[in-house]
Amino acid sequence: MVEGGHANPTGADAPAASGVQTVYQAISTHVKGTVTLAAGVRCDELDWNIAGNAGGTHPNVLSELAWSDVESYQLSLGAKAQVGRHFYGRGHINYAWIDDGTVRDSDYGGDDRTLEWSRSISETNDDELWDVMLGGGYPFTFQQRRWLLAPMLGASFHKQNLRITNGDQVLSAVPPPGYSPPPEVGPLNRNLNSLYEAFWMSAWTGLDVRYQLPAKSDTAPFMEWGVSLAYHFWADYEAEANWNLREDLDHPVSFRHEADATGISLQAEWLIRLNRYLNLNLNYNYCRWETDPGQNTVYFAAGGHQVTRLNEVNWDSQSIMLGLALRFQ
Repeated sequence: MVEGGHANPTGADAPAASGVQTVYQAISTHVKGTVTLAAGVRCDELDWNIAGNAGGTHPNVLSELAWSDVESYQLSLGAKAQVGRHFYGRGHINYAWIDDGTVRDSDYGGDDRTLEWSRSISETNDDELWDVMLGGGYPFTFQQRRWLLAPMLGASFHKQNLRITNGDQVLSAVPPPGYSPPPEVGPLNRNLNSLYEAFWMSAWTGLDVRYQLPAKSDTAPFMEWGVSLAYHFWADYEAEANWNLREDLDHPVSFRHEADATGISLQAEWLIRLNRYLNLNLNYNYCRWETDPGQNTVYFAAGGHQVTRLNEVNWDSQSIMLGLALRFQ
């Protein structure tokens, strides 16, 4: 019998528990960061226009579509981490479902958006938006690591499914020679269900700047702020459309758009400590993208295709998100 007769209160689990704690402490010594789950509201605008031919003339703007006030509800999962003293990375994935928006479709017979001969106003809803962004860089820290500056490199992917439904023809005039007459003024066919799918893919370079208030040795900082800036380059824009009521066009791909693009994005973040491991996260996101002139390829139901100039595509997006950030350090 062991002197004192006292059994081990933790039994065989003690070494296992001690081992897990040791691993956690080892990781925490070299890695610190946050994993954030957030929800919020988002507003997007996208427009594009094409010319009458591949040279960009006859007329210089033949057709233009603009999605405005596209309001969505968004979920976001993101993470930031500093590994040791020599690597800092961040990434996020966003998913948004569209609740409401307006689409204007105009056709012109003259240069510079003159002699408009067709215009319709429709709705966009019940579809989705996606964003994926990843990057890493070297962290520079100052003032006892309260300031962090990290030049970054990364890649991003964005997708917009923009549907056209519940339309009204609000202007109908005599078209230029060679074009079919537009519908009469009034509600469009109730079966209108056209889709425009847009894809933006890029590399990006940027800068993350973060600041945290001083903290006691046994607590997380009471507040932390961060700003992330990115310039998107080597970007490709591709889109496919299915104009479901156009019997003269092929389906499911009625036309394609291709162009080079550039963009900028910004994220501003505010973290408020709730306890040692959990933060309240409030962030604002903004991006603006545009393309160079590109190619519009139209596919006909009878076979064959026609190439004209895609003059430009422009996309703006902003969102406000509120969530919880799990801190590990």
